[in-house]
Amino acid sequence: MRLIKAFLLALLLFTLLSFPLQEKALRTSTSGIVSQERGFVLPSAGVLRVTTNAGKGVNYSVSFYDPEDNRFLLNETPKGQLNGYLKIEHAGYYFAQVTSYYAPVTLAYRMTSKYPSKRILEIKYFIGGTSAILLALLLFREGRR
Repeated sequence: MRLIKAFLLALLLFTLLSFPLQEKALRTSTSGIVSQERGFVLPSAGVLRVTTNAGKGVNYSVSFYDPEDNRFLLNETPKGQLNGYLKIEHAGYYFAQVTSYYAPVTLAYRMTSKYPSKRILEIKYFIGGTSAILLALLLFREGRR
């Protein structure tokens, strides 16, 4: 019985301690530069600002791909500089590609706002809530004896 209580208490404490650690991780800067093609990991969901350094009339294409959802978040052939925002719905691996036909073009990205993905929060709340309820039931049951 003590082992079960210790396990549930540890699970509850680890869940509670993960929230401040997650907040600290969300405050770190996430940015990068892509000159041709590059894969990278975004550590959280959020809003991604995407810009290019192309001049007027430069012919190039930009792709931003999410392999987990198997879809393009951005697939455009802009005329001139690209300045926009993409909504990133989950943490994970992403792939960006810049294809320039004449002049070199560089794509820069930076997370402007970050937040944990809904799926991760659901898991944390479920584990923390379940362990808290089970621990409370065990303590209540033991107190009645």
